[in-house]
Amino acid sequence: MIRGSVVVQRRRCGTPSCRCADGEQLHEATVLSFSAGGRNKTVMLATEEIDQVRAAVTRYRTAQAKLEDQGNAGLETLISRRAAARQAR
Repeated sequence: MIRGSVVVQRRRCGTPSCRCADGEQLHEATVLSFSAGGRNKTVMLATEEIDQVRAAVTRYRTAQAKLEDQGNAGLETLISRRAAARQAR
């Protein structure tokens, strides 16, 4: 599992004579974007890594959603139990 997002980053390289200088044909790189210590960071991905990293991100999000569902179910159970205890008094 990997936390983050796989995104295509488009940017200028800064070389005045490059095709990207006019802003029309920007360079593209597929990266993993994530936050760490309150800052956004990126890791450039090799072409052969992209599918594996996307699958790992999907597994992370699936596990995160499942954990959130379990946490919500536990919260609902606690609220119901407290409401029943109040009514019994």
